Amino acid sequence: MNSHRIASRTYILLIAISVAILALPQPLYATNITLAPTSGIAGSRIAISGDGFIGKLATIYWDGKKLIQDVPVSKAGQINYTFEIPPAPKGEHVVKVSDDSNWANIVATSIFFVTPSMTTEPLWGKPTNTITIFGYGFAPNESTIKTTFDGKPLSRSPISADRTGSWHDMFTVPYIAKGEYAIQASGELTKPSEIAEIVFTVAPYCKAKPLSGPVGIKVTITGVGFRAGEDGITFTWDGPIIDTNFVAQPNGSFSYSITVPPSVKGRHIIGIYGSSFTPKGIVPDIEFEVTPSIQLTPSSLINSREVEIKGTGFNAGEAISISVNQTNTNVTAKTDNYGNFSAVFQVPPGSGKDLTVTATGNKGAGAQATFTSTKVAPQAPQLLSPVPGVKIQAFNSVADVIVSIFGYIGGLFDFITGSKQTTNDSALTTMNWSASSEQPGLKYTLQISKTEDFTSPAFHKEGIKNNNYILKQSSLPMTGIYYWRVKAVDDIGDESQWSNTWKFEIVPTSPLVFALSVTIIILVLALIFFGIMALINRNRYR
Repeated sequence: MNSHRIASRTYILLIAISVAILALPQPLYATNITLAPTSGIAGSRIAISGDGFIGKLATIYWDGKKLIQDVPVSKAGQINYTFEIPPAPKGEHVVKVSDDSNWANIVATSIFFVTPSMTTEPLWGKPTNTITIFGYGFAPNESTIKTTFDGKPLSRSPISADRTGSWHDMFTVPYIAKGEYAIQASGELTKPSEIAEIVFTVAPYCKAKPLSGPVGIKVTITGVGFRAGEDGITFTWDGPIIDTNFVAQPNGSFSYSITVPPSVKGRHIIGIYGSSFTPKGIVPDIEFEVTPSIQLTPSSLINSREVEIKGTGFNAGEAISISVNQTNTNVTAKTDNYGNFSAVFQVPPGSGKDLTVTATGNKGAGAQATFTSTKVAPQAPQLLSPVPGVKIQAFNSVADVIVSIFGYIGGLFDFITGSKQTTNDSALTTMNWSASSEQPGLKYTLQISKTEDFTSPAFHKEGIKNNNYILKQSSLPMTGIYYWRVKAVDDIGDESQWSNTWKFEIVPTSPLVFALSVTIIILVLALIFFGIMALINRNRYR
């Protein structure tokens, strides 16, 4: 009886625990996806990445319909996949991803915007060829779509799109000048501004990129509408052949690069023709504009101040003048019949490191180029004197002391009367350092500071031409301990490292000189005083 009761209670307890477990909230996972890009045309490819998945495989849905299955999920719960946008009308579409874990909350969505697009098959053709136009991403079942060719109506009747916004139409290439023309389409619900126009080529036709530049530049020529595998394709420049025997692709197209030959400034004609299938006169010529250009050599040779300049693309027989940083070099040249010239010039002293060289012709042509003058950086100077620890007397003679004292008295008088003050600017000492014999023409920068780190120099002098400098008494504010250093600067502005740092001390004067000076001043003042008294007494007894 008791055992039966215990079993019943145990059974009831297990049921209660199971119900409690099922009633617990399901675990939450931060599942999300990202699309790149978030908008585009039907048929384009987008990358989808996501994390927070717990299954092994994922499924991608487009507007609720299964699009791609069995997308791998990494052990970290991530997916990375690229897929093609299916035919769909313009506007918002929902991309959803779920995995095979059967958890209801392991789902992520994102929005993709489909934009209208259009293409032709093929993208070029000859007169009478039949071309198909395809449209995608228009409004669903849009029924008022019309097309234009070079701005003129192309559709005979309105075109209708299907439920995915897709449609197609056909037209015959008209007899029209060879070249590139715009095809556009629009409807009541899809405006022309929403769709990129198609550039359709009436062949055979060639174009070049770029259409202007200097002599020697590579020009890429692309062509369409030649015979399949046509050989003997030839390129001319102002008539003469510059390259030949190139072979077209099986679809009759090609891409080839030519080099602009020596030519004068202005317009030139590139001609292209093939074998007997595409003879001369069938393919329109291409106009190319030659621009003047100069090249400088050497542009980086160390210690070189002599520069060779070569110019191309100038006018024939043109007189050329050369300047550096707007300073005339007095060097001239004259171009040949192809607009070429060459000359050698010296970079003017003091022109600096980064230079702009300009070649100017008397017939209106001109060109510039930059030139970086490179030199070995100067070596750091070695200090010579004053030697470390020396004491420099501010007044090193009796005469200096006397002049200074009377100068001070005069300064007080000038201050009281408001007159212009004068200072004693006699030489204090001469700073000497070594000069480089391998790099003449250096200039030097001298610094003197109260501290070894030179954060606030008491004296700073640039552009010293010699390897010495006479320091005046007015250069430093007071007596005391000072530190000094020097660096060299060459004619293009490159600087050496600072020299080693030496210390010196400025003292007023020696005790002996000061005592003698005071004695002399007292004697002079006494003589003046007794002389004045003697004159007074003499005048009193007369």
